[in-house]
Amino acid sequence: MKLFLDFELCDECNSFIADLTREDSLLLDDIARNEISTKFMRHLTYNHPEVIQAIIKEVKIQKRKPEFDLYK
Repeated sequence: MKLFLDFELCDECNSFIADLTREDSLLLDDIARNEISTKFMRHLTYNHPEVIQAIIKEVKIQKRKPEFDLYK
């Protein structure tokens, strides 16, 4: 599932995004990148309730949509 969220980024959000998109950061191993991603998600969870509300709303919408199973 992909979510496109529109919210005001704080300085810490911008810092995390810069860390994740730097050229040298892109070459890090998965464990190191996952650590940065985890910290960013934790930051979003605790400091941006509007993001959590948007995710909850989108998950509820996704649950209501009928799924078409190509493999049946």
